[in-house]
Amino acid sequence: MNIIFLGIFAVVVVIYLVSLFFKQGVFQAVVKACLMPLVLAVYVSGANSIFFPVVLALVFGWIGDIFLVKIEDIRFFRRGLTSFLLGHICYIPSMLHFAGKLNIPILGISLLVAAALGVLMIKIIRPSREMNISTIVYETVIILMAASALQLFMARGAPFGALVFAGSLCFLVSDSMLAFFTFRGKPKDGFFLVMLTYIAAQFCIVLGLSGL
Repeated sequence: MNIIFLGIFAVVVVIYLVSLFFKQGVFQAVVKACLMPLVLAVYVSGANSIFFPVVLALVFGWIGDIFLVKIEDIRFFRRGLTSFLLGHICYIPSMLHFAGKLNIPILGISLLVAAALGVLMIKIIRPSREMNISTIVYETVIILMAASALQLFMARGAPFGALVFAGSLCFLVSDSMLAFFTFRGKPKDGFFLVMLTYIAAQFCIVLGLSGL
């Protein structure tokens, strides 16, 4: 893996997270737009074999980042949500591809747990009526992505499978916080927590997949 890209990514992440505590609109947006291209560079430079759906997932993540610069606008929020949804959909076949054969008992248990978790998350988030269906679809896909990551972890173990599964859990936390803060009110420094877990999610998943 190219240590130069890792170093640049680390510096940009620190700059961006620090910028969240200040009113730096344009600068903050530009730095944010650099995050996923750098994660992609880390993946391309370090992957044993480049899997195209992973590249697509990062491209959709980058597009989602751009749209969510104007998160207060419902039109941009929907477009960002759609972009991230497509990114999660791209991650699912990527994880299952590297997992190989499905672990059926684990799959059954994880889907049952996922269904209960999905219902609980919807009740906690309580999206607006116009976003209700979109939120349910999104939560279903991201939970399926986490279940796919669990399949990979069971098949490949640590460290790479564990990194991918940890990344999927970070995504669950990040997206759930984003939805909660969007529909229920954002606390002070809430967006910092969303972005911290989001960046960790993308990086852990890509780092894990690049080693398989």
